[in-house]
Amino acid sequence: MWRFLWIVTVISCSTLLYAHAQRKSTTSADAGENKKPVAVIPFQLVDKHVIIPVLTSGSTDTLHFIFDSGAEVTVLHTNTAARLHLKGGTNAYMSGINNAMAQTSVATLNVLYFGDQRLPYVKAYLENLDDLGPVDGIIGVALMKTFIVKIDYRQQQLVLYKAGKTPTNNAGRLLHFQLNYTTPIIDASIQLPNGTRLSGNYHITTGGDYGILFNWPYVDKNKLNTLLPTINTDRVQDMLKVLYYINSSVPSLEVGGRSLKNVPISYSKDIDDLGVFTEMAGSIGYDVWKDFTLTINYDRKELYLE
Repeated sequence: MWRFLWIVTVISCSTLLYAHAQRKSTTSADAGENKKPVAVIPFQLVDKHVIIPVLTSGSTDTLHFIFDSGAEVTVLHTNTAARLHLKGGTNAYMSGINNAMAQTSVATLNVLYFGDQRLPYVKAYLENLDDLGPVDGIIGVALMKTFIVKIDYRQQQLVLYKAGKTPTNNAGRLLHFQLNYTTPIIDASIQLPNGTRLSGNYHITTGGDYGILFNWPYVDKNKLNTLLPTINTDRVQDMLKVLYYINSSVPSLEVGGRSLKNVPISYSKDIDDLGVFTEMAGSIGYDVWKDFTLTINYDRKELYLE
């Protein structure tokens, strides 16, 4: 079970400057309609993760990256970095979902290729990803800042459009999202076994192998640990420590005008993924998003669900 989420705060001025430059460059692609994709990338679903093929300069090997909309930074497996003869040039600190700080090295990939599209000068944070299986890296926000990203779970395709207007052939329901640091967040509500309905703000984390992962302050405030029956527990190694999770379910989740029944949930006393300006209830992961096709227009803060 993977809850090694890369919803992270990065203490690195160079990263902030790079992100700002990316945002400025992508907003210039507004003119005209945006009907045709610039790349259609088939993906595999492995342990509830969207695995996409990626190429990089200086190597003919195909790399395999998890696409996760909650990945605020791009992560490269230390073994893959060694194979590519990449060395970390600077250090940075990352904070995971339990707010523990970890120091890591940062390297720069000259270019990543996604189908016919290229993403130049990608900063990658080097971490051991052995626990994720045969995976070379994780990418999320870096790709969404450059392209409109459509995740089609039925066809198992990641479809990229140029930044700008959301494709006119999109039939999904529009939700406007906000950003917590650089992770998209939306409003949703849950129903408890006693009939009470609770609303909250949730990260959109397509790489999470759960339905909902609650933050402990939200659990404690609303007494979810007493209102929700325990189904089972998990022991999971996170970046710096072992975390213990309690698994349960809620009768329903309301998101995007749809009501999903018997949604699996998890929580841990160590999980406190802070919000910048607002209380965060938690994160919504694969077990919810697999029932939708998602189109994420990061620049315009638009999420289409169909």
